[in-house]
Formats: sequence, structure tokens, C-alpha cells
Amino acid sequence: MTTRTMTVVSATAARRPVDHDDVAAERRSGTPLPNLGNAWHIPANPEPRGRGGMRDPVGAAVAGSTITVISGNQFQGAGNPGNQLQDGSAVVWRIGGPGAPWAESPMTFDREVANNKYFTAPIPLDGANPGDDAEYYLRIAYDDHDTTYLCSAGEVSEAVEDEAIAQDLPFRVTVDDPAVRGRWGDVVELPNVAVHAALLPDHRVLVIGRRDRPDQTLNEQSCTPFVWDPATGESTFTAQPLSIDGATVNLFCAGHAFLADGRLLVVGGHIEDSDGISQASAFDWRDDTWTALPPMTAPGGQEVRRWYPTCTTLPDGRVLVLSGSFIDRARPFGEQIQVVDLLHVWDEDRWDTIPNAAGAPLNYIGLPLYPRMHVTGDGRVLMSGSTPRTELLDTGAPGGFTLLGYRRGGNRDYCPAVMVDADRILYLGGGGGTGGPPSNEVEVVDLATPPPPWQPAAPMRFARRHHNAVVLPDGSVLVVGGTRGVGFNNLDPGQPVHVAERWDPATGAWEDMAAEQVDRCYHSSALLLADGRVLSAGGGEYHEDDGTPNDPADNHRNGQIYSPPYLFRGPRPEITAAPDAITYGTTFTVTTPQAADIGRVSLVHPGSVTHAFDAGQRIAFLDFTAGVDATGAATLTVTAPASPEACPPGHLLLFVLSADGVPSVARTVQVGTGAAPRRVAGGLPGARPPDRPSPTPATGAFLPMHDLEADVEALPKGTPVVVGITPSCPYGIGSCWGGAYAALGALTGVEIVRPVPNSGASTAEVFLRNAGLPALGLWARQFEAVVGGTYGLRGVEVTVEGSVIERDGALVLAAAPTRPSVRLGPITPADKVQWDLATHSPHPLEPDEADAYDRLASAGTTGAGPVVVTGPLVSTPDGYELRVRRFAAAD
Repeated sequence: MTTRTMTVVSATAARRPVDHDDVAAERRSGTPLPNLGNAWHIPANPEPRGRGGMRDPVGAAVAGSTITVISGNQFQGAGNPGNQLQDGSAVVWRIGGPGAPWAESPMTFDREVANNKYFTAPIPLDGANPGDDAEYYLRIAYDDHDTTYLCSAGEVSEAVEDEAIAQDLPFRVTVDDPAVRGRWGDVVELPNVAVHAALLPDHRVLVIGRRDRPDQTLNEQSCTPFVWDPATGESTFTAQPLSIDGATVNLFCAGHAFLADGRLLVVGGHIEDSDGISQASAFDWRDDTWTALPPMTAPGGQEVRRWYPTCTTLPDGRVLVLSGSFIDRARPFGEQIQVVDLLHVWDEDRWDTIPNAAGAPLNYIGLPLYPRMHVTGDGRVLMSGSTPRTELLDTGAPGGFTLLGYRRGGNRDYCPAVMVDADRILYLGGGGGTGGPPSNEVEVVDLATPPPPWQPAAPMRFARRHHNAVVLPDGSVLVVGGTRGVGFNNLDPGQPVHVAERWDPATGAWEDMAAEQVDRCYHSSALLLADGRVLSAGGGEYHEDDGTPNDPADNHRNGQIYSPPYLFRGPRPEITAAPDAITYGTTFTVTTPQAADIGRVSLVHPGSVTHAFDAGQRIAFLDFTAGVDATGAATLTVTAPASPEACPPGHLLLFVLSADGVPSVARTVQVGTGAAPRRVAGGLPGARPPDRPSPTPATGAFLPMHDLEADVEALPKGTPVVVGITPSCPYGIGSCWGGAYAALGALTGVEIVRPVPNSGASTAEVFLRNAGLPALGLWARQFEAVVGGTYGLRGVEVTVEGSVIERDGALVLAAAPTRPSVRLGPITPADKVQWDLATHSPHPLEPDEADAYDRLASAGTTGAGPVVVTGPLVSTPDGYELRVRRFAAAD
């Protein structure tokens, strides 16, 4: 525990109330004015960067925790700069109100930002009781100004020269109850940023970062994972993961899920942003070793690389893998980034695919990165996001997708979706970006109810993106971190959300919890520990939209542990004996001295989280009866889950909870031993089939993306439309394609969406059902309704054919049977829909584009044969206008 130096100050004797008018009158009378320094303390102001407020943490001041009080002081520049001294500066505080003694905590220098310096001091609430008032003021010492006292003037500070005034007008905060708000511990330093975190069967935490050292590039080809022990606080690096051929691999931006035997399967990884690897690895907690597994391949034998894939443990012990992006450098620049549409399954010792009805591997065009997947009670897998189109996947043979319905909130990415009960899932916030702030909306689906499946639920207290949600052993859900600001990962002061909140399954309501101290936004993680506490860690390690690394101060190689309110509501029950393994549908015995007082028994799947999502997170409550065994020991007879569909196999956390809802420390129990059926061809249980060659793709079955594009070329098509789309994620439209693909397919009049966007120009191409024109205003509304601000629609470019006529001194493309006439005009640099993400501006006009309209006007085409004209289409009060970028004579 940190040692604090404090000096006790005797309580001030009773004084007359301070009359500020009298003070002002004395100053007007000629009394020399004090030379006060330019210091301030505004409790709710989020400064300096990374702080929740100048009284940190913000929100509840919980008994047993520590408040950090921060002062700002201008030390240079115009105005009234002053040199604050560390020696002599202090926060003077007391607990309990008038009559309680004052104590002081010396202030220490924190940092320098521009013209300002910041100092901090702690106020320990170790001896405080809920309901007590904690009062304080600040004494700021200078070598070039008078000692200055900062006291309360409402929500801001006032600088005064008289300590008696400061003591009469202190800042005040009421101490809250940890049994209501929970409590955060001290910040714990870690060897790396916890981008990925998984709770191992022995209750340690495996952590994977992006790079070993902050001075390395963001595209290092190796990063050493480590194991952190919550019991000791010690971290131990593992060996470096290797590929099957012995090369080092970086598992940053991989997907992962626990195998039935407790090992962690890690799939894909990092070459550079948007470009993954085909490698898979397994981590064994028993000896902290990595084993390289066979790489993923497509039916034709080519490797399948994945960056941002999702892994989900299935009821039969296999692991479903889908999505993830890669870069195909054999394709034209701008079309190289693609999202994998082929589904893989890890089956004991090899990769397999899911055959569709035609006998070829199942695929899905338009998958989002890190899709939100959940195993349902009938053994299928629900894709709940991030696109609004939600589907149920049958992973048997034949497999396939069935449309469930659409979430009402549209595309909402970088957010958690959690299974809180059998077939009941909460989708929490997320989205925002180019079109507005993230959402606080919560949607719920209960697969046991009839359509419509998605319904609104009570919203969270805060809008959030990049937050994490943890299912607690009592069935409640804790949400931590995230940003509420506009943009992909807005870390501007006040935008990161530090206050945690908890969802109560009994009421469906959200309540503020205590606040953590550190920004936990993009690349943060959170998971339940075996003792019922929650680790929140990481954040940072990304690049800004212009490609430069984020501020090093925003890379958080640390974590903080939260103790939920239930840990302050009475004594803990204890599990003194429990089986190491249980079988579905049987009963087992748990020995606990508190058996008569146990209110619930829960099984929680251990966390395996990254990028705001854990595909395996779920909870099951078990039936039980209390009794005694032959020796007289108090026991519970507990009924195991009925089936692997209700509780997929693995090493789970077994909790017993008192009647007051206080959980025990968990025991790890292997669930499903010897009972998990296997799905084989035809979807029937039985022996594992022999190795077989990959099936030959059939018409309408899985095809490489090139072949799908060839099919698009061969189809009859209407008007081609190039749509300018700006994703809020920094990786471009090629990687962040799923939500845009879903939105484009929902636009009125669209028949075909080309399966590969042009990431170099940040555009996508669609084809209308006929030779008409897009309904621009309607498209804008429809697009936004689907994407929820996660993409911006910059404009559209069309290619249309017709005869050029002159009307009112301007060129017009004559009307056709399926479209109105279109006024033609010159293009300007701002019109171009092709976009340069690096400069955040349209691609420059080429010389032949800039003068295309003038050349068309002088080409003598008026009244001649039809021409094909391409350019941005805009709506004006007089109708459509096409800004000519190029033209050619029609065939």
C-alpha cells in the first residue's frame, strides 16, 4: 500500500461568517491587494488529459477508496503566470464536517501541459463511513506570489488570501457506500497493453498486446504474451508464439475461444492493419506453452488469412471461425483489402468447413469484422451484430443462415453483446463516428418470444463505444469504459467514460457505479476474475486517421480491479469441496459450510475478450438442494446443465451465492466430460468421419471472391452507381465493409452490390434494377438509418446514357423511359466522390476530368447520337444535375 505523508492541523475555532462585500470594501479603501497566483481547481473539469475530473475519480467518492485532488496553475505566458512550489503546497481536508480535525496531504508535481503545471494530492477515505462529508481546500505555495488558497465557489474554485475563508468555504463531497457503488482498487502496472485477455482455468489471466516495447512500430511481427496472476500481482512472459514452420507470429487482432479441454485457441493475427495471418495457435495453461496448429486454407488450397476474426466454441466442442480481413496484393490497388467470407471450423486436429445444401463450403458475403456470435439453446449460432441484419447459423451438415430480423438501432460497432440468460441477449450501445456520438441504446432479443425479435430495453446511463461488458456471477452486467465522443476513438477531455454502470436483471434498470481512473477505450479489455472482482485494463496502441501513432500517454500498460457491490454486503460463502469435472444431466455435490444460506448456484464461462466482445461469455443458474453428507458436512446437491447446447463444454467458474447475493470464490469445473456429442456429415452424432478431400465448389456455392465478381459482371444490370463512403473506423472501407454492405443492399432501387469495395478511393459500386437514377434524399435517410453514424455518405456518381440537348443555355441529358432529364454541369474538386483517407479530401481532379464538361460542350454532341456520361449526381431545386467527370460516345 502506498505510504502517504499527512500532517494533522488543529480544528479552527469558531469564526464569524465571511462577508465578501466587506472584503471588497477593504480593498477599495486602499489596503494593498494580495498578489495571488493564477491557480484553479474545478472538480468536474476533465483535466489534465486522461483524468476524469480534477477530483478523480469522478462520480461517487466511495468509502475505503482514495480521492485524488488536482490543481492547475499557469506558470508562463500572458496574464498572471506564477511559479508554484511543490514544497508548501497541500490539500487540507477533513472527514465528518465541523469539529473534525483538518489534515493535509502534500501536493506533488504531476505534469506540464502548454502554459500550465498540474499538481496532485490524495484524500484517503479509509476511515470514512457512508454519509460522511469529505471537505477540503487547497493551499498553493509560490516563490513569486502570495500563498493562495482555493476554496469552493459553486462548481469552480475561488482564489483567496485568507485561510479562514477557505476553511469556511471548502469543497465538499458526500462519501458513498461501496455496497451500493462498488469500489475500484489502485491502478496496477502491467508489462503491456491488455488488448486481449483471457481467464485461464487456474484463475490467472493471459494477456496479448500489440508490440513488446513502446518504441517499436505498430506493425511488429512478434509480440510476447504474458500471464498475470491476480493473487500475487506477478506477471510472467510466455514463449513467443510460432507458426507451423517456426516463424514468429504476432497474435494482435486475432480471435480466440476456449477449447473443451481448457486450452485457448487463438486464430489469425497481425501483419499490418487489415492484413491477418492464416496461423492458429493453442495455449496450454498447465505448462504455459504455445502449440502451432495447421494454417487455415480455402477449398482450392490457398491460405486464408484473418485479422479481426471471431471464434465461438460450439456445443460439440468444435470452434467456429468467421470473418477477418486480409490484403490481396495481386489485385489492383484500392481493391486489395477484403473480408473473408468463408467459414472455418476447428475440429480436434484439423480445419474443416461447413457444407451447404449443395455440398460445398458455406460462405457469407458482407460479414462485419469481429461479428458478435452467440450459441443458442437449439445449438445454432446467432450473429447479433455489428450489422443490423441478425441471422441464425446452423453449423451442422448441411449448414446455412436463417434471417432472424433486424436490430432497430442499425449498424452499431465496437460494443459488447452479452447473453444474460438462456437465449436472451443484450446489445449495448456502440456505433457513432462520422455522423454523431455513440449510442446508449440497449436492444434485447429473447429467442423464446415470437417476432419481432429485437425490442428496446432501458438505455445505459452513458453513450459508449469501445466499452466492455462483464456478466457477474449474480446475473447482473457491469459495463466499463468507452468513449461518448464523436469519432472513432474520441479521447478529448471529458469524452472517455470513467463511471461504470450495472444492469440489474430483476428490474432491467441501470445504475451508476464507482468510476475508474484511467481512460479505457479502444483496445481495452475487461473480464470477471475467479474471486468475483473485475479486471479492467488496456487501451491505446492504435494510429490516428492520418496514420500517425496515438499519443503515447494514451497507451495504458496497466489495469484496475473493481469490487462489485455484492462484495460489501455480508460474509462470503465458501466452497470447500467440488468435483473437478461434471457430466451433462447429472447431479454433483458441492461442500460449503453455508449450505443452508445459499440462494443461487451459477456457472460462468471464463472471459476471453478483445475489441469490446467475448463470444463465449454466458451464465447458467443451476438447480440445487441443501443437505448434509454422511460425515455431517453441509452440502449442496446440484443439477448439472442438461445439454451442451444450454452450456457449451469447457472449464467453467462455479460460484455459490448467499441469500444476500454475495458470491464465493469460484471453483473451476470442467463441464461436459465424456458427454459432448459430435456433429458429422448429415448433422447426426457418431464417429468422426475419415479425412476426405475438399468438395468441389458447385454453382451458387462457395466461390473465391474473384469468381463472385465475375458473376456480377455477367449479370444484367441497371445504372451503375459509385457511392462515396467514409467509415468511422481508421482502417478504411475495405476492412470495415460489413455495415456499409448491409446499408447499400437496403437502398431503394438497388439490385446488386459489388462484393469488393474500392478502399483506395473509399467507394463502393451498386447497380440499380433499371436504367433510372438513385433517389438521393431517400438514400441518405435509408443509409443513415442502417449505419447509425458509423459511416458517412459523401455522395454518389452515376454513369448514364442519353442524347445531349441544349436548354436555357445549358447542356441537358434528355429524358429516357426510366429516368427524367438531367442537367449537366462542370465538376469542381469538392464534387469528386473518390476520397483520399490520408488527406481527408477528394482525390484531385485529373486534367481531363477538370475540363470534361467544356470538351463535351465543344464536341458537337448536341442533337447527335447518344453519349455515356459519368460524374457526381446532385439534387437541385430544379431537379437532378450531373457534374461531368468523363464522357464517351455510346456503343
